[in-house]
Amino acid sequence: MSLSNIMTGTPKWAWILLIFLIVRGIIALKDREVKVYRLFLLPLVFLFLGVSDVIKELAFPVWGAIAMFGGLMIGVGVGWLLWHAIPRLKIKQGTDLIILPGTPLTLTFILIAFVIKFILIVFLKVEPDLKYAFDFNLLFGLLSGLTDGVFWGGTLNLYITFRKNPN
Repeated sequence: MSLSNIMTGTPKWAWILLIFLIVRGIIALKDREVKVYRLFLLPLVFLFLGVSDVIKELAFPVWGAIAMFGGLMIGVGVGWLLWHAIPRLKIKQGTDLIILPGTPLTLTFILIAFVIKFILIVFLKVEPDLKYAFDFNLLFGLLSGLTDGVFWGGTLNLYITFRKNPN
């Protein structure tokens, strides 16, 4: 299967999702005012996509989910450490908004997560028998959890430290 076939064979919704995620990542480069619940949007999107892919793409979804949970825990730790160095959330006085500091980490990990997931799905399309390979099921789940966990770790780092000291 050629690169051209892979690119043209990719569903349009995947490219639309990539554009949406890149736009979100570019927006995240600058400080912005958001409601607190918006912090959890990106981690929830990646969690939903990860879980749905583990369920529908793998022959051993339970083992894929267990590996995903393990990857999620590792990713939370990595994300926590990476986002530890960025400025903290602040309350925008007189509103129910917070000021979310800009960081290139979000765009970087959006791209990493998309590329990893894209490659895994391409492997499954090019070599369908991988669906039945136990090791591949574990790797698929682990990488899905790891990439989502980084977003959860960063979000939880910002949110928990904000809740402890809201300024």
